[in-house]
Amino acid sequence: MTRSNEDRMFANAPSEPKTVEVPANGGAGTHVPENMLQFITPTEMVDLPSRGVFYPEGHALYNRESIEIRHMTAKEEDILTTSSLLRKGVALDKMLQNIIVDKKINVEDMLIGDKNALLVYSRIFGYGNEYEGTLMCPSCSDKFQHSFDLNNFENKDVEKEMVRYDVEPTVNNTFMITLPRSKYVVEFRFLTSKDERKFTNTKKALGSLELLETIILAINDQNDRYYVKKAIKNLPIMDASIMKRVYAKIMPDIDLTQYVECPHCGEGADMGVPLDANFFWPDV
Repeated sequence: MTRSNEDRMFANAPSEPKTVEVPANGGAGTHVPENMLQFITPTEMVDLPSRGVFYPEGHALYNRESIEIRHMTAKEEDILTTSSLLRKGVALDKMLQNIIVDKKINVEDMLIGDKNALLVYSRIFGYGNEYEGTLMCPSCSDKFQHSFDLNNFENKDVEKEMVRYDVEPTVNNTFMITLPRSKYVVEFRFLTSKDERKFTNTKKALGSLELLETIILAINDQNDRYYVKKAIKNLPIMDASIMKRVYAKIMPDIDLTQYVECPHCGEGADMGVPLDANFFWPDV
């Protein structure tokens, strides 16, 4: 819900507002009402896909279903174009950290899906809900432009997916699953923004062996890292594929997929919104 700038600016204002002197070039300064210099940026509440359920007690997002963010300003636009931040892959995180109202919240400690929700809604609040992205047809491999309505996407139903894949949550915000081929009982966790940055900086794909080694905490109640990594490397390909699929399905996130038909070959498929550099640079 957008806050009222007028209500926030002039609430409890004195009947005779104070004045301050504003310097003028080459002459005496001008006295203006102090409240004229109070620039209030509108804020919005964003629902978190996790609803705060999967954070430990004491975490800034523990049991918080939504958080408040400011609308982006020219300051955030500068962050998104700072070459040093772009090279380090931290521009988006810096921008999000800047617009989060509660400064106890650290973007690095957020689950990836919650951060994705903030990216989508900060983009909507800043540039509107229409977004045109470049897609590649999985059938003919031709590229084409498609316009997405970002207001049409909803948060995933995590509980439904957990039941579907027979995943059991633990009191430690981890999850248990029995893999079909090896019968291994696997305990795993969700990735945070900090984990995601590690993969980005090392150019490793999140669907790789490193992903499984990062999210899997224990196998058959054994949490020794040497044992876990060795077991992962020897997982049957069916189990490894199911593990990655289950993780993607139950991770709290905003569902950014939409059925799209290719204008070249006419084939249709569920395709996701490309969250690339152009996401914050629409043609306006």
